[in-house]
Formats: sequence, structure tokens, C-alpha cells
Amino acid sequence: MDKETKNTRARIIHVATRLFMDNGYQSTSTRKIAELAAVTQPNLYHHFKNKEEVYVGVIENLLSDVNEELLQIVKDQQLDTISKLQQFAECLKTKHPFDFDLMMHDFKTKLKEETQFKLFMLWNQSYKAPLLQLFEESDFLLRSGLSAEMTTTHFLNTLSPYIKTQQSNSLLTITQVVDLFIYGITENKEEKKSQRKI
Repeated sequence: MDKETKNTRARIIHVATRLFMDNGYQSTSTRKIAELAAVTQPNLYHHFKNKEEVYVGVIENLLSDVNEELLQIVKDQQLDTISKLQQFAECLKTKHPFDFDLMMHDFKTKLKEETQFKLFMLWNQSYKAPLLQLFEESDFLLRSGLSAEMTTTHFLNTLSPYIKTQQSNSLLTITQVVDLFIYGITENKEEKKSQRKI
């Protein structure tokens, strides 16, 4: 692949990323991607066979870009669990602001079965696995009946509204969101801290 081809492909991915993250798969057209990437639709289809292939390229690019940083956060021995969760959330907000619910809906309803499987595997490996590892290795004692897997999914769902691309006027900071996730809304934070149970 020559330099010009790489640059064009990268530009298409860059434009498509913002459109897919903001609007979802269904509401994003290849015509709009081509227009904003300053390429013709035939040129776009030279690089990607269809919209689904563009979407796969976007997700692959995002996941590989973020995964390395997430793993560094999880492995950082200087950080406690809360600090890791805060940095994890800040990383997603900065590197990959997304609507978790919309993305999962797109995965399940808009893509071919083989594409769904491929992206879910990439998602689990790149995003969910580091967070799952964080909870499995943390100093928190999870409530009886609450697994690290369940906690991981709940954290991502809790976080999603605060890291969407269009969400800039939230009353809560990422630090506050993590604090509420860990301690809830009651006043007995010190007791909860001493118990390290969530």
C-alpha cells in the first residue's frame, strides 16, 4: 500500500469515526463520509467494499489505539483501584468518546453475524478484558453474587452517558461519576472505604 493510499484510507477512517460515534451506524451514509473526507464515492469503495467494512475499520482503529493505554493503566502499581478507574474513564473520554448503548445496538442489529462476532471479540479483548482484569485484581470486595464480569458491564453502562461526543454539559465530572459508582449516594463513605466492598 503506497503512501497516498494509506493517507486516503486514514482520512476516510478519521471522518467516519466521528460520524459513526456521533450518529450511529444506521444514520451514517457513505455519501456523507466521502463528502467530508473529500473523496468520491467510487474512491471510497476502492478502499472499502461497503459501509459495514468502513465501520469495521473504524472500530478496529479505535480499539487498537486505546487498548495499549488501558493496559498500562491497569498494570500501574502506583495507582489504587479508584485512580485506575478514573484514568480508565478519562482515557475513553479523550481517546474514544462513544455512546455505549448505541454501539452495542449497532453491533447486534445492523451488522452481519460474522461481523458482529469479529467486533465483539475485538471489543472484549481491547476494552472489556483490561477493565475485567482491573476488577479481578482490585482491593475491592465485591458484594456477594456480584461478579467482576457484571461489575465491568455495569461500569461501562454507567460511564457511557458521560463520555459521549455530544455530552459536554454534564453536571458530574468523571471523578464524581467514578465516586458515585463506587460509593453510591449515601453519606457513609468512610465506612464503605474501610470495608472496601461494592
